[in-house]
Amino acid sequence: NALTLSGVTTTSDIVLNAQNAVTLNGAIQAGFGTVTIAANRDGGGGQDFIMNAGSSITTTNATANAVQIDVNAAGGGTGDAFLGNITTGSGGTLTVATNTGGNTTGDDITQTAGTLLNVGTGTIILTTPSNTASNIGASGAPLSTTAGTIIANAGTNGVFITESDGATISASASGAGPINIASTTGDLIVNTISTPGGSVNLSATAGAIQDGNGGANKVTGASLT
Repeated sequence: NALTLSGVTTTSDIVLNAQNAVTLNGAIQAGFGTVTIAANRDGGGGQDFIMNAGSSITTTNATANAVQIDVNAAGGGTGDAFLGNITTGSGGTLTVATNTGGNTTGDDITQTAGTLLNVGTGTIILTTPSNTASNIGASGAPLSTTAGTIIANAGTNGVFITESDGATISASASGAGPINIASTTGDLIVNTISTPGGSVNLSATAGAIQDGNGGANKVTGASLT
């Protein structure tokens, strides 16, 4: 009921489904195909999606379905998503969720240091259950991204992202967890950011921080830096 792969190379779609954990130990290469992965389909506890050292997911696909990773089942499961290097065609969408189908018990989305989620000008969508102590990235270990748009909605433990060249950002944490988003180059264009009782920390080392919502932007939290 668990699935472990050392590598898959094809020029078409790749679909991986497991009742329990999915573990990648090598390169998943789909050519122009899409990559769809579902772990812990039976919702049986903390069965995770794991990308071990040396593993990667690569496609040149630039559609809204380029790479989709779902952990847990709608009815249960407390699994995490441990990410590594994931690359789509520029303009593609990478979706990672631990709250599949409205799951309310899923856990964190984190990433191995030194790896990158790269969709070029595309979109990264990250979601965990809003009612759990889940986080996206971690303090001292933010997710590393290259994207045009980032949407991140976490539980009470916050959102931690470092973006390489600027992006349009929408983010939320459901409790007092912080939202820490930094751009190393390029502008951060901020849509809605919310963390009730938490802190919002935005930085653009070589760019500007802009309102991307036509003057109707909402940034809520106990403090904004």
